[in-house]
Amino acid sequence: MNSISLPRKLFFGAAFLWLASLLGWFVAKQAWVPLAGILGLALLAVWPAYMWLGVFLLLVPFDDVSGLSSGASSLTLTSLIGLVALFTLLASGLALGRLRFPSRPAYFWMAFIAWEACTVLWSVDRNIAIAHLPTMLSLIIFFLIVTCYEFSERELSTIARIVIFGGCIAAGIVLYLFHSGVFFQNMNMRASIVFGNRQIEPNVFSASLQLPLALVVGEFLGSKSLRGKLLFSACALLIALGIFATASRGALIAIAVMALFYVRKLGISWRALAAPVLLGGALLLEPGIIFSRLQESETTGGAGRLYIWQTGLAAFKDYFLAGAGLNNFTVVYNDYAARAAHFVGLNRPPHNVFLQIAVESGIIGIILFAAVIVSHFRYASRREPFLTGAARLRLTACEAAGYAMLASSFFLHLLWIKEFWAVWIMLAICSRAPREDIPRSVQESDELKVDYDAAQDRGVLVGS
Repeated sequence: MNSISLPRKLFFGAAFLWLASLLGWFVAKQAWVPLAGILGLALLAVWPAYMWLGVFLLLVPFDDVSGLSSGASSLTLTSLIGLVALFTLLASGLALGRLRFPSRPAYFWMAFIAWEACTVLWSVDRNIAIAHLPTMLSLIIFFLIVTCYEFSERELSTIARIVIFGGCIAAGIVLYLFHSGVFFQNMNMRASIVFGNRQIEPNVFSASLQLPLALVVGEFLGSKSLRGKLLFSACALLIALGIFATASRGALIAIAVMALFYVRKLGISWRALAAPVLLGGALLLEPGIIFSRLQESETTGGAGRLYIWQTGLAAFKDYFLAGAGLNNFTVVYNDYAARAAHFVGLNRPPHNVFLQIAVESGIIGIILFAAVIVSHFRYASRREPFLTGAARLRLTACEAAGYAMLASSFFLHLLWIKEFWAVWIMLAICSRAPREDIPRSVQESDELKVDYDAAQDRGVLVGS
C-alpha cells in the first residue's frame, strides 16, 4: 500500500507546485482573465456557481473603489469576481445542462449592442468609440451567459438575500463615514463611500442601492413571521437612510417611483402602503441637506443638467438619424455648448441615458433601447402567472427596481456601468424562474400558449 501511496503523493505534490507556479505567473503578468477562469473552475467544486453571481452583485455598489491597483483603468475586484462568476456559471451550465436559449429581452439587447457597435464606423472620434467597445461587449456577454443559466427558486432566493446584505453593508459604511465627518470631495455634506483618494459619486452610489432596496421591500412583504418583517424592515430602513444621506435628488424621485409602482401593483392595502410609509419615515430622519438641494434646483438648473440637456438636444438635431458614435457625446458637446441658456463648461457628460443614446446612436438607437425596456417588462408580466408567493414578489421587486433605475437614468449617464446592468440581469433571471408546483414540461407545453418566450424556453442549449 505504501508503494502505491508514495507515487500518488509525489504526483499531487508536483501538480500542486505546478498549479501554484502557474497562478503566480498569471498574477505577475496581470493576466486576470485566465486567472479568474482557473480560480472559478477550481472553486466550482467548493462553492456553487450561483453564489459567485451573488457575490458579484454584492460588490457592485463598491465597484468604483475596488480597484486592484492605483491606476485609473485598473481591474476592479468586482470585475474579477464577475469573471469568476462568468466561468463558473458557464462550466456549471455546460456540465449540468442548465443553459437555455436566451429570452426575448436578450435578443433586443443584442440588436441594440450591434447597432451601438456599428456607430463606431461613422463616429466623430473613432478612437474614443473603439476604446469603449471592450466595456460594452463585456457587459452584454455577461448578461447573456447569466440570463441563459437556469436558476432554481432556492438559488434565486439566496442571490436576492446576498444582494440585500451587500446593500446593507454599503449603506452602513456610508452612514458611518457621514456621521464621522467624511464627505464626498470633502464638501457640501454629501455622503458616499470614500476610501482615501478613492470615492464614489453620490448619485451613482445611490442608484446602486435601488436594487437592494426594492428586493428588501419585496422580502418584507413576503415574510410571514414577525421576526422576518422586523428584520427586513430594519434592512430597508438602513438602505433608505444610506440613499438619503447621499442627498441625491434623482434618487429621491426614483424611490418615489418605486413606491408608487408597489402601490399600483399590489393595490391599496396595508402591504402596499407599508413600503412608502417606511421610506417616508426614513426621509424624515435625514438632515436638511436633501431638502436644501431640492430648493436650489431651480436656480442651479439641477447642477447644470438643464443646460447640458439643452446642448444635447441641439446636437441631436444634427445627429438625428445615425448618431455621433459610441461614447462620443462629450466630443460633440463642445461644438454645441454655446447653444444653452447658460454655459456650464466643456466636455460635460450627458447626465441622461436617453439623451446620451439619442445623440450617440440617433433615433434608431432610441427605438432599439425602448424595445429592450418594453420587452423586459412585457416578458416579466407574461411570466408572472407561473409564479407564486416569494417568487412572484421577488419578480415584482425587480420590476420596481427597473422603473426606479429608469427614473434615475433621466439624471445620470448610467448606461455602461455595472449598477445599471445588475437591475436588468436580476429582472431577466427572476422572470425565467419556473413555478415550483407545475413541472417545467407542463409550463412549456403548447396548450398554455402564454407567449413566444414560453415556447422558446422549450429548446435547451445543453441537456434537457
